Amino acid sequence: MNVSTLSTWLNAALSRTGGDILIVQTIRNALMAASVLASAALIALMGVLATTAHLHSIKSMVLGLLLATCSGLALWSAVKLSKLGFSVQFNAANTLEMAQNLLFALRLLQTSAAMLTISLLLAAILPIF
Repeated sequence: MNVSTLSTWLNAALSRTGGDILIVQTIRNALMAASVLASAALIALMGVLATTAHLHSIKSMVLGLLLATCSGLALWSAVKLSKLGFSVQFNAANTLEMAQNLLFALRLLQTSAAMLTISLLLAAILPIF
């Protein structure tokens, strides 16, 4: 997926009746994914902090940093997607700018999901104690 593909999709959707609703619903779905991902990362971080016997161990610090970064990226994605939803609703931006913002938010979300997966695998494989 690239900016030109997203821009083409946005133009096609906006040219149809009700296309703006489709775009806002798509953004809402991505926003919900970002919210769930951030929540999962924060819950995993709380679990790491609650079950780690030695908070000064390098393994627990790395895992905590990964989970905190994951949550931060997901929250940043949620903020970008929220702004994008308002700009679509009020026609405040052109489709190229919207496509760039959407692609950036989706890449943040993708990176956050990968970091959460890596963090959970590390937590399962490496004993923290």
